[in-house]
Formats: sequence, C-alpha cells, structure tokens
Amino acid sequence: MKYLIINADDFGYSKIFNETILELLKKQFITSTSVMIRWINGGQTEQIKKLKNIRNISKISVGLHIEFENENFRSQTQEQFSEFVSIFEFEPDHIDLHKSTYLQAGYQAIMQFCAEKGIPCRNHGALEYNTITTDFPVYNATKRNTEEIKEWLSSLESKKTYMINFHPGIYDPDSKSSLNKEREADAKNIETIFPLFQMLNIKLISFRQLKNFN
Repeated sequence: MKYLIINADDFGYSKIFNETILELLKKQFITSTSVMIRWINGGQTEQIKKLKNIRNISKISVGLHIEFENENFRSQTQEQFSEFVSIFEFEPDHIDLHKSTYLQAGYQAIMQFCAEKGIPCRNHGALEYNTITTDFPVYNATKRNTEEIKEWLSSLESKKTYMINFHPGIYDPDSKSSLNKEREADAKNIETIFPLFQMLNIKLISFRQLKNFN
C-alpha cells in the first residue's frame, strides 16, 4: 500500500475557486486544502462554514497557506496562524508556503514553527527540523498533463507517504492569479486520476492522518 495526500492550494483566493475545491472535497476526490487566510472576507462566510462542516464529518485536512510579504518570517507565520485560528476555531492541520519567492529562508521558518507546534508541513525537501511530513517531497501537478501525473503515480513505493498538489478551480475573470487559466485543467486531472488509485494500490490520506506515519 502507498499513501497519498491530494491537496488543493489557494482556498480563499477566490469564491469561484472555493466552490470547485468544496465540490472536490465533498466527492472525496481530494483529501486536503490550503487556505490563503489573508484573502478570506465576509463574502466567503458560507463557504467557510461548508469547509468546516466537511472537515467535521470526514478526515480531510484544512491547512494554512502562508504568504510572506517581507523577511520577517516568524512574525508573519504567527500572525497568519492566529488569524486562521480566529476564523476557523481550530489550529491548521498543516502549514505550507504560497509561491517560492521565500522558499529557502521562509520555508526554514515554517518548518521550525511546525516542529514547535507539532503541526505537519509540506515537504519541499532539505528538511532540517523534526517535522511531521511526507516521506518524499511534494509533486506539483499543476501544468502537468495527465500522462505525466499517471507516470508519477505509477512510480510510488510501497509503505511510503506522498503528496500531490493542484490548483483547481474555474476561470475567475476578477482574479489576478498567475495560474487562473490552469485551474480547470487541474480540476479535470484530479477527477481523471481518481479511478487509478485502487488499481495502483494507493490509499488516500490527509495531513491529519499523517501523524500516524511519523
């Protein structure tokens, strides 16, 4: 058996993106989502309630998608963590980093914060703290075609944990996301690969269950 987390980035970035992510979670096509907490607004209140309800009745994980604006990594991590708790009324099930601008130094701060809190984090490689994470670095599936994703899934090793990351949604003309046009393809790829998991002996898990493997 291989163990796989399927994560959807950018919940909160757009109400249109949110709807696709919620639908994928309800259908159990994905097991996790990462929230851009600074984009949450009053117009997303009902979607937040739906996300919390799905988490309450299932084992999905709802994590924090950190956005760094400068090199004060620790303070920004704590601020966004606190904001997440205030909105969701629970601690994030995992923490990861939005974009790669501050990947090297910023990711170090996230790993240290997660290690102190006992919260799982995304595996970007070069792990230097005692963090709860997958055995292998995240596979970024956005902009990959279906055959490339299938090839990667076929390469997974037994008894190991993995994560694949997508940016699903429907095109939002009001969003400035650099991945706006790729989101519909991501959503289709998620549904396309779902039937393969049983054949490839892949069990879907979330970050909440990942603690059992570390």
